[in-house]
Amino acid sequence: MDKFPFAVYVATPYTVCFGVLLTDRLVLTDARCLHPFSNGDGAPELVRGTLGPEYLMVGLPKGGISATLHNIYLSMQGFTSISLADARARTFFGLVGTYVDNSTFFGVSKSGVHAYYPQSEYVESSELNFDVGVVALTHPIKSARLAQLHLDDLSSDGPALSVLSFSPPVATSDAATLQTLYNGIELTTVQQIAVSPRSRSSCDSDYTSAYGLKNMHSFAGHKLPDNDSPIYCSPVYGNVTQCLEDTRISISSSARGANSTNLDSALVLLTTGSTTKVVSIGSPRLFEVRSGKPPSCSSNGFVQFARTGIYTDWIGWATNGTIASNGSWIDKKMTGDIIADYVKPGTAAPRAAHATLVATAASLVAAIAMVL
Repeated sequence: MDKFPFAVYVATPYTVCFGVLLTDRLVLTDARCLHPFSNGDGAPELVRGTLGPEYLMVGLPKGGISATLHNIYLSMQGFTSISLADARARTFFGLVGTYVDNSTFFGVSKSGVHAYYPQSEYVESSELNFDVGVVALTHPIKSARLAQLHLDDLSSDGPALSVLSFSPPVATSDAATLQTLYNGIELTTVQQIAVSPRSRSSCDSDYTSAYGLKNMHSFAGHKLPDNDSPIYCSPVYGNVTQCLEDTRISISSSARGANSTNLDSALVLLTTGSTTKVVSIGSPRLFEVRSGKPPSCSSNGFVQFARTGIYTDWIGWATNGTIASNGSWIDKKMTGDIIADYVKPGTAAPRAAHATLVATAASLVAAIAMVL
């Protein structure tokens, strides 16, 4: 991770995600990481909505971080159902106090997600909408190297992108095997894969066709910022999927239970000369068309990534700052509650959760899969 000194890890009771440093105290991440449960899945009120700061911890990619996180999650394996999600969160909170030392792990003072995210995340064709969150740290990271956001759309004739992930593919549901695999993951040596974006016309055409939409803005939910597309697309690249039904890393045999810990985050970067900018943070979706059945099958489709840079207005408002034209955060003095746009636990209107086939390969989550 020395090549990407602005990258950090955001750990919750249920997942580990990428984050990037906007300032030495502000971390930008994805809403899915901070808002783990849908309104209709029966999660206890304590952990419904955006997770509070006490259930969050930010880690620097230093030696020993993998073993520490493994020990934390291994201590919570007794909580095996969603009804025990609050107990799992409380246990995580108790352990976090032991590890936060302002050197490798940092405590969180504020957390928030875009208010529209909980209202659109359960509509399959718009679940990437408003997928942006931010946390403020209790203490500054003195060694912080700050990130810039990529604000423009991407073209197929542009430079290749780097996709960072830290979850190798595995096809097993055996808890003991998964624990061994998780223990072996070294978060300080993430995988880096080169991909190229598809043209905007091809991306929009694929997206609307895949989800049966009239256009990029015909799905349910709120209007997107400036009518920009919330995603960009890349071709399905080598070994993105091996036609495996479920390749997420979990330390549980139950992928949907509250005791699962998923490492399916990705960080997408665009490097031009000596400048590296963040294009996307979160969990990309793979629309996959399969031919045959595992282990002998082939796949094609496209990968869709959320465009983090379209949320500059919300990021600036939530952090009491401004995103400059080069994608950097312009400092302003923090006063009061710097993050105001959040959904309080239990206040969002219930929505029926959609059942989807979830599969990941090399950290990608396949939210839609068509098996032929």
